[in-house]
Amino acid sequence: MAAASPPKQSPFITLAPISAGCMVSAGIMYPMDVVRALKMASASEAAELSTMQLLRRFVQAHGMIGLVSQGVLPEIARATAMRVVQFFCYPLIHEGLFSKKPSEGTPSTKLIAGMAASLPSALAITPLENAKIALQLDQAKRFNNSMLAAANHLWRRGVLAPYVGLQGTFTRSAISFGPYIATLPYCQAGTRRACDALLGHSALSDALGTLLGGLLAGSIGAALNCPFDLVRTNLQKQAIALAEKPMSTAEVLSLTFSPLRYLSVGRQIVAARGVGALYMGLTFKVAHIGGTGACNAALIPYFKRLFGIDREVF
Repeated sequence: MAAASPPKQSPFITLAPISAGCMVSAGIMYPMDVVRALKMASASEAAELSTMQLLRRFVQAHGMIGLVSQGVLPEIARATAMRVVQFFCYPLIHEGLFSKKPSEGTPSTKLIAGMAASLPSALAITPLENAKIALQLDQAKRFNNSMLAAANHLWRRGVLAPYVGLQGTFTRSAISFGPYIATLPYCQAGTRRACDALLGHSALSDALGTLLGGLLAGSIGAALNCPFDLVRTNLQKQAIALAEKPMSTAEVLSLTFSPLRYLSVGRQIVAARGVGALYMGLTFKVAHIGGTGACNAALIPYFKRLFGIDREVF
């Protein structure tokens, strides 16, 4: 008599390893996110400031401890929620759209499923994204590093106001996560072969190959999405400033959903600073997202093994 196959694991069982991996990744990479946000947000300012000038201004306002504390709670919550939703939804969407596991898919099916998984994640994290930006750019210390105070700054302008920049959040996430998840297995296959050739096949070369493959895939996504993320950052920066005064429903809807409003911010930046301004902070963006991609590529499988979970994530 044939042995009974093990019961199929629920999709929800993957939430624990995904959450653990994403939370650790967000904490490790937070200081780099501060530098990235400062550099990108400066694209809409009249005077061009160097990275050191931006950091000096930030440290004068918040001290050195601000690099690991100013907005850290909303950022860890935001980054964890975003990637948990993406990694959780991705295999479900892939199976739903193409009737096969991600490991059985093609680069194009993985790209489509990855981009689609960015919509629920954008809905989940946009209010946290706005709170984080408000805290990171709070030179006057008006929010006193309070996530609640920063979030309430927009909530008082209506129920949709915390979602300003939703169209940009989805766009940048889709253009980052889709290519990342589609290229990850191929990047890891290449980096593992390279590490085996250099170091010989071992646990060390396998771990290093996994990390470097995640770094490469994350860097590809970061390089592609940099202009879209920069425009999104500056749209939300403008919205946070506009929220100082009452906002009409039409204005909130435009800031939240309108692709024309999103494109208008991009045109303003290009008109004032040139096309190159859309790539301000690219180095820090690649370091931040590439590093996060490396951490997630290594940590999520690690926590899956630790928790004894077999269900596929990517």
